Amino acid sequence: MAIETAHEGRVTNPDLPDGYEHGTTRAYSLCRPSGDACRAANSAAAAARRAARLAEGMPEKAHGTPSGYTFWSCRCKRCNKVARARSKTRTRAPRVKPDLSMMPDEEHGTRRGHNHWNCPCAPCRAAGAEMRADARARKRAEHVGPVDVRRYSYRIYPEPEAANTLRSVFGSCRFVYNSYIALARDRFAAGQRHPSAYDASKTLVTEARRNPETAWLADASHAALSAAVHDAADAYQRFFDSAAGKIKGRRGGRPRFKSRRTAPNSARFAEDSFTIRGGWQNTGRNGGRLHLANISQDIHVNWHRPLPGYPSAVTVREDPGGEFWVSFVVRVPVAAPKQPTRAPRAAGIDVGLNDYAAISYSDGTREKIANPRHSRHAEDRLRRADKNLSRKTPGSNNYAKAKRARARAHQRVANLRENHARQLASKLSRENQTVVIETLNIAGMARTNMAKSINDAGWGQFLAFLEEACTRKGVDLVKAPRFYASTQICSVCGESGGKKPLNVRAWQCDSCGVSLDRDYNAATNILAAGPAVYACGRDVRLQVAGAVPDEAGSHRSEASTGVSRRRKRAAGRHVQASSDPRKLKGFRGVVENGGA
Repeated sequence: MAIETAHEGRVTNPDLPDGYEHGTTRAYSLCRPSGDACRAANSAAAAARRAARLAEGMPEKAHGTPSGYTFWSCRCKRCNKVARARSKTRTRAPRVKPDLSMMPDEEHGTRRGHNHWNCPCAPCRAAGAEMRADARARKRAEHVGPVDVRRYSYRIYPEPEAANTLRSVFGSCRFVYNSYIALARDRFAAGQRHPSAYDASKTLVTEARRNPETAWLADASHAALSAAVHDAADAYQRFFDSAAGKIKGRRGGRPRFKSRRTAPNSARFAEDSFTIRGGWQNTGRNGGRLHLANISQDIHVNWHRPLPGYPSAVTVREDPGGEFWVSFVVRVPVAAPKQPTRAPRAAGIDVGLNDYAAISYSDGTREKIANPRHSRHAEDRLRRADKNLSRKTPGSNNYAKAKRARARAHQRVANLRENHARQLASKLSRENQTVVIETLNIAGMARTNMAKSINDAGWGQFLAFLEEACTRKGVDLVKAPRFYASTQICSVCGESGGKKPLNVRAWQCDSCGVSLDRDYNAATNILAAGPAVYACGRDVRLQVAGAVPDEAGSHRSEASTGVSRRRKRAAGRHVQASSDPRKLKGFRGVVENGGA
């Protein structure tokens, strides 16, 4: 007699002919439907045969065959060529929708009723929701303790058919986004209540896909369209919060329609609408492909680094240069604070235009970072791209090519600027325990006659990267007050010398007579303006570091603080420490007189 389990009426031990026993490979071919014991025995036998073949080694005749790529996991040129040719010709059989009239009553409210029969009843939908919740809980249970939400970006290479499908998805998302804004404006003009994201999603997505006039929205994924509606609703919510004063900073304007020509092309897919072939663990070199909902072809991803965890959302975008990118939202465990690569020290940073940054360290050293001026150096290339575009007829194919070429030229400048800012931020957060920076009104300075140079420097981007790196590595980041006159105050005696024009790069204090470099003096005052000197748990005297070897009219600083003042006077150096706690906010400064 066959034995049926209480769970979903599944048969575990069906009847067998005489001479056959459950739990053997011989009985697996006659066990229908297969029992648990026979299925386990057959799987163990197949694994043993595979292990034996792998132990013998891959034969030469297997190269250039489909089994060489799939079974032997060979990645030579011959096997790769056969695998690519096979993937292009492979087609999946369409799934036949089962007849609900044949569905057994006992499978209502089960996962099989939701997955296989696609039953729309309430118990089956609840079972499906429970199944998805359990899957998310299992994924999130992999990380124990606090987690940090990060975004990892990769370059993707979709096939031409998949690229055209993605562009149509971008257009559908833009249409739905603009439809929400139009609905919100109509409701406001009629004096009605502002539409919620949930109600608008039913009207603009679910019902619009059934409407004959907008039936083309059914070609795009429902998850991507719903995400566009929620993005528009979030934009309005930020506008309301800004108007109510809940968000600091300048008041933001109300959301506007997205333009087809200028708006960025992007679409966001939720966790249930995309998969990575082989799971998120298969994201190393030559990892799995990305499968998106309602897109038939899988997309190749350049996995330049593996994902550290499962992705909960993915955003696909196309830049103006025609390149496709994908970014994953990943939950990463919070790592322990990293120890600095040098002895514990603090750094004060003063940004500028002649030099990108002047840095003064608490151990007595200092350095200047040259300003790369990426936009200035690429002016000729950008001008030629603009002239080439102006010669083309708008709307032609050559015009589109020239436009993409100009976008790639601008993107190259942006990439160089971002790379320089990230490397400098990583260096400062890695080598210091505390970093003190100045608070700047960059938006205000960008409206002056120096706007081109200030925008080319990218101070705001650098400060954002520095804050992100310090937060991730457990480094203390202190921001000096915006109106702290770091350039006017002498770091030796604390007296203010008044405002100085930008062409004055070195000045002599009228009170103590010491010659000071404008940038290094400002960096030292910024370091003194924050609690950076207490990073080591004790009072560390600030020092203006000695000059670099090629700086004329100065000498190297003595990093040691144990030298007596009598010996320093004998060597011809004058040291004067400030005793006024109000001028340096409670911190004492020591500097050598390096002026000529």
